[in-house]
Amino acid sequence: MDSKKTTTQSEPNDGVQAPHRPELLMAARHGDRDRLKRLLGTVSPPVALPVGEVVLHVEDVETVGVGVDDDDDAEPTAAVVTSAEAVTVALDSVLHVVASSGDEPAFLESTTAVHARASHLLDAGNGKGDTPLHCAARAGTVRMVSHLLDLARRGGGGGVAGDAAARAFARRRNSKGETALHEAVRLGSKAMVEALMSADPELARVVAADGGSPLYLAVSLGRRDDIARLLHEHDRGLSYAGPDGNNALHAAVQKGKGN
Repeated sequence: MDSKKTTTQSEPNDGVQAPHRPELLMAARHGDRDRLKRLLGTVSPPVALPVGEVVLHVEDVETVGVGVDDDDDAEPTAAVVTSAEAVTVALDSVLHVVASSGDEPAFLESTTAVHARASHLLDAGNGKGDTPLHCAARAGTVRMVSHLLDLARRGGGGGVAGDAAARAFARRRNSKGETALHEAVRLGSKAMVEALMSADPELARVVAADGGSPLYLAVSLGRRDDIARLLHEHDRGLSYAGPDGNNALHAAVQKGKGN
């Protein structure tokens, strides 16, 4: 499968400052579902979110995520967090914040509440191109990862269409060209790898902008050989590719030499 044709990459935002509403950020950080509902003005049935009503930008709160490099050749996602929707200097939306803050029931319920009001934020990239799924994977919140995938599946209408929506969501790439699976491998979480590859059994075929596949990353890190085996068990046709023309076999040899 040609991963370049089946994946999209989230574009970083322009960094323009947005209105200050720290109460929304704090509610997201603490998984305060009821307060989030009040601040977001959730109604039934859900309506499209007016951009100016959901946003804040707080410069004195530590943000999540790590720096990434831009990839000008990558395709953009359908949704990108605008400066008006950002709640942190890293241009995280409120959904990015909730997804990276925990996976206890309160956070899962808060995620559902935000999604009901602003479903477009589910696959929106922040200033580093990360979607909420990237953030949840990096934070090690396995139940949140599964919940976000389920929201994508339900948003796609369930059934075959829903499964396709979940696969497309799992394949969202950040500015490094990495999917959430790269984060799961880096973390060494078998449960998270299982959750992601259950949504898309061919996710390990998607390589990063530097040419690194999830398998190459697993082998080169050398910490969790069982992760490499798990990736291979899920997809015998996975990518072995690595940066600079290397591959997972090269990485294994180097690790065997103790380099």
